[in-house]
Amino acid sequence: MRTLFLCTLITFALAPAPAPLAFAAEPFSLTASGGGNDVTASGSNVVDLVSNLINSEDQFTTLNNQSISGTLRYGGLNDAVLFDRNASGTSATLTIPSTGFSKTFTASNEDELEDQIRDFFEQDGAEAYADFLAEINKRTSLGVNDGNPLATTALLADLGFYRFGFITRRAGDEAVKLPAGFDLRLNGGFTDSDDDDTTGYFAALGLGTSFRFGDRIALTWANSFRYRDVEGAKIYQYGTTLALPIALVPGGDGGNGDGDGAGGFSWRLTPAFVAGFGGSWDLAAGGLLAGGQLTNSMSINASGWTFSLANQIGFYEGIPFEVSDFRFETETSQVILKNGVQLVRDLGDRAFIDVGVAYTQLLDDAFIDNYFSPTAGIGFRLGNSVLRIGYQGDIADNFIAHGANATLVLSF
Repeated sequence: MRTLFLCTLITFALAPAPAPLAFAAEPFSLTASGGGNDVTASGSNVVDLVSNLINSEDQFTTLNNQSISGTLRYGGLNDAVLFDRNASGTSATLTIPSTGFSKTFTASNEDELEDQIRDFFEQDGAEAYADFLAEINKRTSLGVNDGNPLATTALLADLGFYRFGFITRRAGDEAVKLPAGFDLRLNGGFTDSDDDDTTGYFAALGLGTSFRFGDRIALTWANSFRYRDVEGAKIYQYGTTLALPIALVPGGDGGNGDGDGAGGFSWRLTPAFVAGFGGSWDLAAGGLLAGGQLTNSMSINASGWTFSLANQIGFYEGIPFEVSDFRFETETSQVILKNGVQLVRDLGDRAFIDVGVAYTQLLDDAFIDNYFSPTAGIGFRLGNSVLRIGYQGDIADNFIAHGANATLVLSF
């Protein structure tokens, strides 16, 4: 039975569940009973926990050659997955209460049962597990693909909003212009979730390049890489966007008489294609996403002040993919609205300060369906380039993230 439940839990991502036991600092806890023994273990890697149970190692040595009943807690979701196995290894049952899935596998011997389970997971099991991960996005703060401010859908939304919605002023008296040049973005911070009483941290690297074609249109390709840790559980994410910023109203001169636009008013509309990936072996979760965004930004520049109103709508869908003989589904379908305001004050020609706040709404089911994101920063102009250092948070009723960021924009 060394690989029977390993196949079941890893491939099918046997995720969550135990009873309300006090393992507040661990994302997972696994409780199993057999032969009159009750054993509970917790950890940051669901695959390792299940492997220890299957192989009767570490805390589960007393369950060797016993019929087993178990339950796994995944984040804040108790009894997320239930499982039973007889002592001879000829019958096993897997139940996911949140989706209503339950299946019993029976065979004449252990090897045949293992083959039966593997065949199921290579074919029809992918959809059942994808349904389970969709429930995780809706019921816990540990969703990799969706459902919280650090999920992959949120990464893709932020990738466009903070480039094309909020603006970075290039010079003390010039108008807001379309992007042209290169940018490097670094950010990192920590998280705290009341849902499962976990804390974590994250770090991200963003790279972008833009080419301007006259005063009316530009082309931007931007990428973001993020690492997230939740009590030792590691999550890796990547997002990319190909965008077309369009100046419906090119910026003017802020009222100084030198510009060719509508005074100090500018208006940009940016359609974009986005795609991304998020994955975690520790959480046995992840998926591919693709979608589209439309970001609107209107700014008024006058007497050293710039006020911007930003709006964005984004659509994000999961993409199935195959690795070797296994098929993976991503049951994610989300619409995200972001609305925000930003105020920039020039400090002469060489520096500025800015403050802003964005309000995000996830229109489809999500564990955190709305949150506020305050921002503040100070910037320094170095010729045609800008260095900005700032703060950004994501604040919801049961989830908080605070972080610092630095942006270097090399313009031409």
